[in-house]
Amino acid sequence: MPKPTPAPAAPSRLDLRPDHSQDPALDVLLDCLPAWPGSSPVLVVDDPAGLAEDALSGRGMLVTGWRRLAQGKRKASPWPEGSGFVAATLRMPRSKEALDFALDAIATVLAPGGEVFVYGGNDEGIKSVGKRLEQGWAAVETLDARKHSRVWRARLPEAPPATHTLEDHARRSTITLPWGSFEHTVLPGVFAKGGLDDASLLLLASMPAPAPGAAVLDFACGPGTLAQALLLREPSLKLQLLDADAPAVWCAKRNLPGCLVACGDSWGALPTYQRYDLIVSNPPIHSGKARDYTVVKRLIEGAAARLLPKGSLVLVVQAQVPVADALNEHFDLVEVIAEDGRFKVWRTGRLRDRYPEVVDLSPAPRGRR
Repeated sequence: MPKPTPAPAAPSRLDLRPDHSQDPALDVLLDCLPAWPGSSPVLVVDDPAGLAEDALSGRGMLVTGWRRLAQGKRKASPWPEGSGFVAATLRMPRSKEALDFALDAIATVLAPGGEVFVYGGNDEGIKSVGKRLEQGWAAVETLDARKHSRVWRARLPEAPPATHTLEDHARRSTITLPWGSFEHTVLPGVFAKGGLDDASLLLLASMPAPAPGAAVLDFACGPGTLAQALLLREPSLKLQLLDADAPAVWCAKRNLPGCLVACGDSWGALPTYQRYDLIVSNPPIHSGKARDYTVVKRLIEGAAARLLPKGSLVLVVQAQVPVADALNEHFDLVEVIAEDGRFKVWRTGRLRDRYPEVVDLSPAPRGRR
């Protein structure tokens, strides 16, 4: 007698992610792009699902992709490679700083008179891009505006402004915590502008210093701010870091020389044999403007297999992110060790430990030092 087919698993509440195949802005871009001669080299920048690359390759273009974010087998780099591109397409970045960074990078690899096409939705801020393009680009115009989207076109002038390098965009800052300060390198568009956001501060305040010599992974590390803060507190830590954003990884390698910093969006980018005493994370929950729990889900599903027997996962997320069921599915111990109404810090593991008093990171009242 044949075995009954098992019922499909119920979808997790963490399965929320944007559908990049339904992208009106991309449709408008592909409708209005000019027809370049066959085998013309075109740079496609930040194409989330590779749809623009596929479409232009199908038209006979010689397409090179440049993306900030690694996605599966699609690798990322902090700066574009190649030169002499007749045109570049750019999906509207998530911040003005990232837009400036991308446009400067594109200008270094376009052929003289090459064009850039910036596209995105009205709710992404695409309408304001024209003002930025007018600062250094020529023949700026709206090529098309439909479906609540817009495509801007601009041409590299015959005498373009002095181009920048990746290093020209790097900035140094000092981050101060109750237990000391550290210097920090950032690039435009990295998480929290390279600083410690409120969620990260809550995480640091609610956990004890890791044990001396502990193996620690900073998952979705950004420019390495959390890892630097932990290393300042316990200099003997053995740190590894992982992030999908190539410019952030470039920063983290400079902020934490000698540590392994991997660029990837999943556990496969890390050494398979490595196990950790502690995994910390302030994972992203957005892809552009849309909510996307992919990183959180991958973190929770893979962390247990990467922890040593007495290891712990400590992560901070917005209070409404539905992580409880997934955490309880994969760990014996699940507890909220701090919350402030906006964020929750979750700690998981196999043994329930007693936590020491938290470090007070709240700002001092005005008038006091």
